[in-house]
Amino acid sequence: MAGLIWVSAGEASGDRHGAALVAALRALCPELRFAGLGGPAMRQCGVEIVYDPTSLSTVGFLESLRATVPLRRVLQRLTGLWENCRPDLAVLIDFPGFNLRLAEMLHQRGIPVVYYLPPTAWLWGEGRALQVARNCVQVLCTLPVELPVYEKAGAAVRLVGHPVLDYTANAPTREEARRQLNLDPDTPCFALLPGSRTQELDELLPPLVKAASLVRRELPSACFLLPAAPTLGESRIREMAERLSPGTVRVLPGPQWMYPILRAADGAAVASGTATLEAAVLGTPMVIIYRTSLSTYLIGRKLLHLHYVGMPNILAGEEIVPELLQHRVTAENIAQHLLNFFRDAQLRRRIQSALASVVRQLGTPGVAARAAQAVWEILERRRGQAESAGERKE
Repeated sequence: MAGLIWVSAGEASGDRHGAALVAALRALCPELRFAGLGGPAMRQCGVEIVYDPTSLSTVGFLESLRATVPLRRVLQRLTGLWENCRPDLAVLIDFPGFNLRLAEMLHQRGIPVVYYLPPTAWLWGEGRALQVARNCVQVLCTLPVELPVYEKAGAAVRLVGHPVLDYTANAPTREEARRQLNLDPDTPCFALLPGSRTQELDELLPPLVKAASLVRRELPSACFLLPAAPTLGESRIREMAERLSPGTVRVLPGPQWMYPILRAADGAAVASGTATLEAAVLGTPMVIIYRTSLSTYLIGRKLLHLHYVGMPNILAGEEIVPELLQHRVTAENIAQHLLNFFRDAQLRRRIQSALASVVRQLGTPGVAARAAQAVWEILERRRGQAESAGERKE
């Protein structure tokens, strides 16, 4: 009989990771069934989506309060669902505010839990690692720095690598990308990535588009490309960009054009998040930008004690790419960095070399397959235990 695996992802990146994992698990066992929380990517892979939380995704402590009530209702619904259709195993992906509570509920019901892309306990402290270890049978880490924290907490940990390595494995070369985008080899080209959340788009798109206009004054032939996140909608972003500065930014569907755009670009302005690692893997010089409410910024600084917010800089332990945060996210500052990337070949080479050192920490391609193998082994072990228990009863 085919097993049922519950998958829970709450953001655009998690939805993508979930879809890749489900595809890898189906390669191991086509009869497996999947249900859970996720978005369009997981639904397209055949996951029965009980609720899609990706539209609620926010950044910030106070900002996230608006998502609390609907997500609490989802948790209440799940109890009844699991009683009628009990999963054999659950895989939780990132989304710690929700998934940590979900892990506790699943553990209380005797359903084994695997946490893929677990909470960044090495940033938040050992409390989160202990919570994960208490409720999960396996933690699938994506970065070496996570291992000692979870091992100390008593969790069963396996390092599988970061999934961006799978996604970027077949990215085009710079020359191929420019041909695909109909760009001349020497045309100045810049990527603008404002993030995948509505909140990020509202905060970051205006200064990005204005920065593009400023760069155009210095480089009239410059091209500005924006890969639209599927959670926001291509038409919506295009309308916003056109209102801000008609004809300045070319908006393309993100899933299809993200990597050609990053590979073709002389530089990029990227919202802090998974996209910074994707740009790092592709060797794209970038300025990392982020702006949120003052309360969230101050609380985050107090809790995390971080010198940097961008993952490439965090992993490097130094600012290898510039960061613009809060009041420093201005069109003038962004434009200056983009111009520097284009004009200074030595700067580009220095950044690309530093990014290559960071990328080596991410592992090797084949991440989804390794994660799927770990999940499959747990599922098989659980089935063997159940069969042994049944034989003993007989």
